[in-house]
Amino acid sequence: MLCLLSSSLIACVWLLVAHPVSAFNGNTHAILQTKSSLPTNNNNVAVQLDVAAVDEVAADNDAVATTNRSRLISADDIREISQGGVAIIPDWLPPHLVRAMRADARQLFEDGQFQPDGLTNTARSRDEQGFTQKADRQTFRGGAGWDSDVGDCAARGEFASRMRDLRRVGARPGPGPTVAGAGGDAENEMTYNWYEPGAKLGRHLDEHHEETKGVKGWQMPTRRSVTWLVYLNDGWEEEEGGALRCFPRDKGSMSTDVQVGAHEGNLQVGWVNGRDPVFLDCFRPSGGSALYRVASTSGEVGKASQERCILSVRDFDVPAQPIDFASFLKSEAKETFSQISTSRLDPRFASATGTAANTNAGKSNIEHADEKTILEVRPAAGTLVVFDSVSLPHLVREVTGKRQRIAATGWFHEDSQFVLEV
Repeated sequence: MLCLLSSSLIACVWLLVAHPVSAFNGNTHAILQTKSSLPTNNNNVAVQLDVAAVDEVAADNDAVATTNRSRLISADDIREISQGGVAIIPDWLPPHLVRAMRADARQLFEDGQFQPDGLTNTARSRDEQGFTQKADRQTFRGGAGWDSDVGDCAARGEFASRMRDLRRVGARPGPGPTVAGAGGDAENEMTYNWYEPGAKLGRHLDEHHEETKGVKGWQMPTRRSVTWLVYLNDGWEEEEGGALRCFPRDKGSMSTDVQVGAHEGNLQVGWVNGRDPVFLDCFRPSGGSALYRVASTSGEVGKASQERCILSVRDFDVPAQPIDFASFLKSEAKETFSQISTSRLDPRFASATGTAANTNAGKSNIEHADEKTILEVRPAAGTLVVFDSVSLPHLVREVTGKRQRIAATGWFHEDSQFVLEV
């Protein structure tokens, strides 16, 4: 077990394997942008990553800092997220706001504003999920949501403003659309999470490709892009459990050329060659879908370009869950393919009966390839954790102490590729 952060930092990260995971100093200001641009034939607005623009936005970060919104996120953090890792920033939330939001969550819980909300099997109705207060996560619903007038709406408003600042720093001109003008708080999903002693949350992803959800996957105008969590428990000890366990790419297999999560609006569904993201394109000229990776090629002098390498044997129709994407791959790609979500690893990717997909000879690759590195984060007060919603599997370990585990959690959204009118 290796403690990666210095003793002066509240959040201690336990690395359960020998692969190094860098600590984050949070001193260099950078921009928060996620995912590549959406196709130019629609009017969607995407959130983008542009680590190269760090110096260009330094003045903007300084301006934010002068309004008591200090350190947002560093260039190293952004790079970590873009490569399939986790950004961890201790003491990100000021103590006064930690206290106010913790008290707010407790009062809202006493007022009955939380509901059990475990991992949803998307093939089943909500009434069939079987969630309980003792065993599952509970989330704040609050009628109108985060902006509801129940509880300490002033504290939640101050926090929402801080999260807008975090996102606004990323609203910079770039090679494609940015979050500028994306539209208010509709793209910032926020809630409180509450875990009673004994509660936990299984392994899952926070977002999946629209096509894997069936018709309803194309009926939502936005999709989750970046996941964030801010912990609200003071003095939380390792013995109390409740750690966030993540399954990031180990340093030796992180992609360096292609950003994880999405490419030209197409969401990622797996990995190939141990390091290259595999994306699903459902808008092929044939009317079918294809799996592909992105390869860098030599272009003009001093410049590199990217091209798609089709991995599937032929264009295909994505079946209903459970889905085994390896069955559509060419033999050479199938040998090294690992699927991020399977019905075994993620209940959101299972059939209504929980039936697993038929697996191929690469079963061990599909189920275990991304578990070479396990990263655990103790839920210490004020710590911000950020990662890609599409590519990073994670879970919450059982709370073994005698008190509740409380956090503010949410997602920055981006526009879906296509919205089906109903």
